[in-house]
Amino acid sequence: MELAKTDIEINSSSVGKAKISPMEKVCFGLGDTASNFVWGICASYLLFFYTDVYGISAVAVGTLFLITRILDAVANLVMGVIVDRTKSKHGKARPYLLYLSIPLGIMFVLTFITPDFSYTGKLIYAYITYFFLGVLFTAVNLPYGSMLTMMTQDTHERQQLGSYRTMGMGLGATIVSLCTLPLVSFFGKGNQQIGFPIVISLYSIVATIMFFLVFKNCKERYTDSQDIENKGETWKQIVNMFKNKPWLLLAISTLMMNIGIGAVSSIIIYYGKYVLNVPVMATILLVVVNGGNFIGGLIASPILKRFGNRNGNLLCLSGSLLSFILLIYLGKQIILFTILVLITYVFMGVSFAALYAMLSDTIDYQGKKFGKKSESLLYASNSFATVFGLAIGSALVGYALGWAGYNSNAITDEARNAISIILFASGILFTVLQIIPLLFYKLKDISILNKQNIQN
Repeated sequence: MELAKTDIEINSSSVGKAKISPMEKVCFGLGDTASNFVWGICASYLLFFYTDVYGISAVAVGTLFLITRILDAVANLVMGVIVDRTKSKHGKARPYLLYLSIPLGIMFVLTFITPDFSYTGKLIYAYITYFFLGVLFTAVNLPYGSMLTMMTQDTHERQQLGSYRTMGMGLGATIVSLCTLPLVSFFGKGNQQIGFPIVISLYSIVATIMFFLVFKNCKERYTDSQDIENKGETWKQIVNMFKNKPWLLLAISTLMMNIGIGAVSSIIIYYGKYVLNVPVMATILLVVVNGGNFIGGLIASPILKRFGNRNGNLLCLSGSLLSFILLIYLGKQIILFTILVLITYVFMGVSFAALYAMLSDTIDYQGKKFGKKSESLLYASNSFATVFGLAIGSALVGYALGWAGYNSNAITDEARNAISIILFASGILFTVLQIIPLLFYKLKDISILNKQNIQN
């Protein structure tokens, strides 16, 4: 694979050089730890919870995920516009972490309660709670994510913030993967319908505290206030966003990545439990996946500093693709399989960090090219790709399991084969589809355009 030199460069020598303190970087990373206490458990366990604990069919859950996440993806765009128009004493993004973290925690708990309704009643309850959980998560996580561009305009600082965020994501997801089922068993004394709400309540409290720490310690230093002054510009900014080729390519790559993540995260718990036939492997594999992401975030900064965001991303995605292919041939060699899964997701962790930094670069590009950065709108649209991708990935798993006749009380060979195919095919296919748009991405690592004029 040729790592071509990029042809658009933004000079960052004289602006945006404010240094971020280690405490602020740690607190920013904790925001993604908090997010994964909420959304990480949904990505990893909610399909299992709905099918094996609450008793909803896999096909019905697939449709639920698809419909609610499409609606939530639209809510991402609306929230992006709202944040860009926000003007308060706390800034544009930070007030949402302050005021909506507690409602998010409450809805998180309600989503994992199992009222004794009829089957139709269970479906209605799941639709309502999961939809509002998604809306509230968007209202907190989207402003949080868009803060990276507002905190600094220095490329290396952004790479480090992306690394801290990736480590925070890996930490939160690892804790959730490692502790959830044992804690559910401990508190529920064998009854998962009791154990899940208790554990989710604990996670909600911890996540809320972390969001408050982000609010208190992370600062918005560079914001585009023009969007507030002229509300009639919203549609124009949306049109301009789709003229931003680097952003559009990154959004497509992000969509492909999250379809793969949605599928792999949903199916891997079934793979450990029913294909490897070692129930504890369901937890171990989730821990390994998220631990790999944490390690990737830890080592991302020097890699991206050496190769650049785009080329470093491509190198690591290529390594991840090779690892996914090799996994097929390991079959049920559990130890080697687990080690290779770890390596695969170390590569993916570096890729996550690169994507965060690249997104900030495309937002700066937007500001120079069109006069307004619209940070939250562009981040929201990229988040749209994330949410929609996860929805498609999770829905595909639900439909595939339903097509294979999955029944948690009677696992057939067809269901086991389907689980294996979903895991390997989604990992390989969507990594390839993630790489392709990045081959055409020509925006060099940037902090802000301050001396050049960008041509179409």
